[in-house]
Amino acid sequence: MVEVQNVTFSYYQKGREISLFSSLDHSFEDDKVHAIIGHSGCGKTTLLYLLAGLLKPKEGKLFFNGADLETRGGDRAIILQDYGLLPWKKVYDNISLGLRLNKTPNDQAKQRVTQIMEEVGISSLAESFPQQLSGGEKQRCAIARAMVTEPKLLLMDEPFSALDAMNRENMQELLLRIQRHHSMTCIMVTHSIEEAAYLSDSIHVLSKNAKGKSSFLQSIDNSHGKLNDYRKSPEYFDTCIRIRKLLENGGEA
Repeated sequence: MVEVQNVTFSYYQKGREISLFSSLDHSFEDDKVHAIIGHSGCGKTTLLYLLAGLLKPKEGKLFFNGADLETRGGDRAIILQDYGLLPWKKVYDNISLGLRLNKTPNDQAKQRVTQIMEEVGISSLAESFPQQLSGGEKQRCAIARAMVTEPKLLLMDEPFSALDAMNRENMQELLLRIQRHHSMTCIMVTHSIEEAAYLSDSIHVLSKNAKGKSSFLQSIDNSHGKLNDYRKSPEYFDTCIRIRKLLENGGEA
C-alpha cells in the first residue's frame, strides 16, 4: 500500500511561501490502477513527484509497503508527460539505461530489454532514435524503459495527453495489459475524466479549498475490470458523471 502520512509541502512564488498541502493523509491500495484528477494547480503533479522522491515534503512521510519512499527507489519508476527520452540515444539504449545504472549484468540486461520491447510492440525500433518515432512509439519506449527495471510502483504524469484519440486508447489498453501481467501498483495523474473512468480501479479527486490548501475528496471505486467492453457500458458513463459532479461540486457526488 502507498501511504501519505501527515504531509505538508509548500513552494515559493515571487518570494512568497505558498502552502499547498497541510497534514495531508491518503492511501492507495496495492496492485491496482489509481487515477488522481483535479483542477489545475491543486497539486496533482507535485504529489506524484513527492511519491517519486523528486521533491521532499516539509513535514510528514510517504511509504510504500511500509518502507519510506524518501530513501527507497529501486522498485518504483515514473513516466513523465514529455516521455523523457534521451534524443542522442537509440531506443534500445534508452530502455536499457536504468539497468546500466543498476549495473545489471549484460546478458541479463539484454534479455530483459528484448523481452519488454517485444511486450510493448517495438522490437523493430531498437536501432531508431527518438526523433524518428511517432508519438505512440515514443510512449511505448517510455513505458518499456520504466518497466524494464521491474518496478512494483509505477507513477505516471499525464502519460497519454500528447497522443491522438486512437493512439491514446491503444496506449490505455497496453497499460492495462502490462499492469495486470506484472501485478503493479499504478498511480496516474490525468486531467481527463474519461481516462480516469476507463483505466482506474479507484479515482482520487484532489481539490483546493478557499485557503489554497489541497486535500482529497471521497474516492470513487470503479468496476472497469469486471465488465466486457466497459467503455460502452452504462457503468462507465455513470462513473464519468460521478467524477464530474465531484469536480463541479467539491465533494458532493
